[in-house]
Amino acid sequence: MKNTLLIGFLLVCGLLSSCTEKATFDILDRAESYMEMHPDSALLLLKHISHPEKLRGKQRADYALLLTQARDENCLDSLQSDSLIEFAVDYYKSRDDAVKAGKSFFYYGKVVALQGRDTLAMQAYLDALAQLEKTDEYKLQGLIHEHIGRINGDRKMHDMALENYRRSVYCYQKARDTLGIAYMYRDIAWTYEGRHEPDSVRRYVDLGIAVLNGDSLSPAFPSLMQLKGVMESNSGNYSEAVRCFQTAIRNERGETSVIYYYTSLGGDSYAKQGRIDEAEKCFQTMSSLNRGDMQFGGYYYLYLLEKRRGQYKKALSFKEKADSLLQVVQDERLQSGIRKLQQEYEVEKLRLEKEVLRKGKQMQFLGGIVLFVFLASAGVFFVYKILVRRKYLYEKRLYEAMRLHKEVVSANEKTIEEYQFQIENLKRTGTLAEDTFKEQIGKLEKEIQILVNENQEARENSYVGGRTVLKQLRGHLLVVENMTLEEKQQLFAYMDLLFDNFATYLRNEYKLKDGYLLLATFMKLGFSFEELMTVFDCGPEAVRKRKQRLKEKLELDSAINLYVFLTFYPRKMSC
Repeated sequence: MKNTLLIGFLLVCGLLSSCTEKATFDILDRAESYMEMHPDSALLLLKHISHPEKLRGKQRADYALLLTQARDENCLDSLQSDSLIEFAVDYYKSRDDAVKAGKSFFYYGKVVALQGRDTLAMQAYLDALAQLEKTDEYKLQGLIHEHIGRINGDRKMHDMALENYRRSVYCYQKARDTLGIAYMYRDIAWTYEGRHEPDSVRRYVDLGIAVLNGDSLSPAFPSLMQLKGVMESNSGNYSEAVRCFQTAIRNERGETSVIYYYTSLGGDSYAKQGRIDEAEKCFQTMSSLNRGDMQFGGYYYLYLLEKRRGQYKKALSFKEKADSLLQVVQDERLQSGIRKLQQEYEVEKLRLEKEVLRKGKQMQFLGGIVLFVFLASAGVFFVYKILVRRKYLYEKRLYEAMRLHKEVVSANEKTIEEYQFQIENLKRTGTLAEDTFKEQIGKLEKEIQILVNENQEARENSYVGGRTVLKQLRGHLLVVENMTLEEKQQLFAYMDLLFDNFATYLRNEYKLKDGYLLLATFMKLGFSFEELMTVFDCGPEAVRKRKQRLKEKLELDSAINLYVFLTFYPRKMSC
């Protein structure tokens, strides 16, 4: 097969030298044929097209689509720009080629999703499905439903996500794509895990493993075994959980995934069994990595272990290392500009060295290096000052942005109420013909969905600081003890935006201090008991006492469930 590919590639290279239109079409056709099985070869072929900027019409559209697809298939972080794939979208949406139009919309959706533009991505995916609904491109349709499901899952719209994943399974079944089916059963199981429905988790994990038919070499197998291990651990079957995690580690070929499995093995199995020495080995493996987030997790778990052992000096040492890495992770965006400049300095330094050696001018080399060091140092300091200033201005503008987004959301909600009233009025009067009635209802419902999506996007993007803090808390990168006053304010403002001034109402009505307000916030967001122990860095009894004191401060009757009350607050409960 490799020889065949090499011969094909050489033939294409020969064709390229002729610079004919036929040669370009031929290489595009060959790249498309290689894409699914040999995406690296497809990308290599496309890179050998000279002067792609001179391509026009169908050639340019095909090149844009194939290059975007090849970058994606090769897992390259080069999908930041949407200008390339936009040309393919504009070209094919008005042509009689539903497959390529569908592919163009799909990859455009992936590009804008990476930019954080989820609403635009969702629309692109829906447009892709509209193009493909009458085709037999079932695998592609499955992929699109899968990505729609992920957007809905990220928005905590679990019911919709599950429906998307089931549609994806249906499409993968029609395409006879066993791997796609297995991944979807895994994602369905994870969704049920988030909803704390263990029976459903077990069912879909078993289905995923059964679909693979004993193929432990499948890339889906390790992640299914990890989820099975989490499931067994939650059920108290720690020995079986250990076996599952170890199986996942043995069969996983990706370094990042392996580390997550070590986390599960150490935290969800060994630590819960009291097998502290074995848990320690897992966390030491994490702390030895050259990745700040993984190192932080390793040191933080080691801190908890030594604290459990009563080795407070060691625990403090690991806590200091974890806190230091946490600060690095938090300042990563600020430091990236400086690191980039330093990297450029090193590159330029090497270039100067080579130039001096070539010319044999030692003095020129020394003078150039000294000058560049001076300029680079000044540049680093200058960039640092700029970044600090930008951070200050950015945080200042966040509050104003939040206010403006609130106004937009409020206006949209009023419009939605008006449209809903119109729908109810149409249904009540029934004076229109059936076709006209359905058309008007459909238009109003579409407008409502657009406004709902706009509000969702506004809520997600209006307060980045609060969302970042929440992500760090969810990811065990931050605990309440280490939260700054600014971080607390950002999180409360974010909660106000998401849940009708939830934090403000609680503070004003019950005079809650920050500690209890944070507990109410976490419970509102569905943090599990174990997650509450983590974020407050305390044991189970301390969490129970905090919850009881919060219930007393909220003046709740003993019959009222605290989680239920906070779920519906600030709306008053009827019972």
